Amino acid sequence: MNMKIGLMVGAIPDVDPKNKKRATEYWMYGATPEELAKAWGIDKGMAELKKCTNCEYFDNRKYTLKALGADATMGACTKFKFVCSGEAACQAWDCVSEKWEDEDYG
Repeated sequence: MNMKIGLMVGAIPDVDPKNKKRATEYWMYGATPEELAKAWGIDKGMAELKKCTNCEYFDNRKYTLKALGADATMGACTKFKFVCSGEAACQAWDCVSEKWEDEDYG
């Protein structure tokens, strides 16, 4: 039996520059850590750790960046569908691991 094994790479996210404006206006994309800390109700130090690069919605796979013509500091926001900076953040920042932080692993 001949079987080909291939890498499932997934689809390239659809992006539109207009969506960046919407994320900036309504979700505080690109706001300072101080502004986001206030919006999230956390201290500035914690807000500084929340960046697009460690957000659940950040897609910076090599083939995504190439298809979108983005450099290595960028990524596709799969929630709001625009090319974002890895160093920015917005109110919608989310991380899969936060969903497990209340569980007891001991």
